[in-house]
Amino acid sequence: MQCILCHHNTTIIEDRVRRDDLVALYHKNFGIDISNIVSSDLLYMHCQECDLKFFVCENGIIPTGNDAFYNALNLLPWYYFDEKHEYHYAKDFIAPDSKVLEVGCGKAAFAEFLPRKENYIGLEFSTQAKEMAARRGITIQNTPVEEYCKEHCGEFDVSCSFQVLEHVSDPYTFLQSQITCLQSIRGGVTLNNTPKLIIAVPSEDSFLHDCVNGILNMPPHHISRFSDKTLHYIAKLFDLRLIKLYHEPIQPEHRDFYKSTMWAKKFLPTPLIDKGILRKFINKFGILGKRWIQIPPNTYGHTVIAVYEKNTSCKNEKDYKEKDI
Repeated sequence: MQCILCHHNTTIIEDRVRRDDLVALYHKNFGIDISNIVSSDLLYMHCQECDLKFFVCENGIIPTGNDAFYNALNLLPWYYFDEKHEYHYAKDFIAPDSKVLEVGCGKAAFAEFLPRKENYIGLEFSTQAKEMAARRGITIQNTPVEEYCKEHCGEFDVSCSFQVLEHVSDPYTFLQSQITCLQSIRGGVTLNNTPKLIIAVPSEDSFLHDCVNGILNMPPHHISRFSDKTLHYIAKLFDLRLIKLYHEPIQPEHRDFYKSTMWAKKFLPTPLIDKGILRKFINKFGILGKRWIQIPPNTYGHTVIAVYEKNTSCKNEKDYKEKDI
């Protein structure tokens, strides 16, 4: 089938996931019923052009989470962090007077890292997340960026999304909509005021690649997986300049996750899902075995952050709108 990012017809089937296995694992781990979202067995596709990996049902439907699904996840105390390593990194690329759009903002925790919250606008599907943000005095809109960009073309200095792109079924239109919201250049060109697109996603070049039964990295939560090669390709696809590609180190909350993954990898292959007895045996002894797993220096952590600059060659706002729409 056609790649959902670059639209080339060079995808191959890399693996298959049984619907019943995925439904059972979501119910066991989180008590969430996804049977009404995932309609058939899944194909795990790999694009040979842009290197994106993504999931699609055998019947052609891409199973994304709905409001009820994410509201259920919102009840988990660890689902939304108030502070993330990527927030600290991203804020250094945002000037104090920048107007910032965050797409898929959750409860708008990133707004707390900005000097002027009045210059911040968040977009978020989850109605519960909107209520959480409102209690902190931050207004966000339950509006898709694909709709929002039609009325807000060229209004923002920075558009960012943290742990969002992997959730969407049409990453091409999602990214194009974010770019459309970025303005043409104002005044001189410096690192801080050139219009920027900032993306943070789970890294397919990290230990996540070897994680088995990692259902939150599969539908209906995550639809796609991004390698460094894919993030470089995005610059080419949208005529952007990739100015930074940064892999966070293993974060404290992921240390046990990393060690458990590496422990199991010592003994078993790494399919997407494995419900076998031997897997359960190895995982059980991993409670002790992971103590001997060391984390090498410069090991890639969970998240990779890509910072892009928009092509600012347009001479006026009319040219800008014609170029991006």
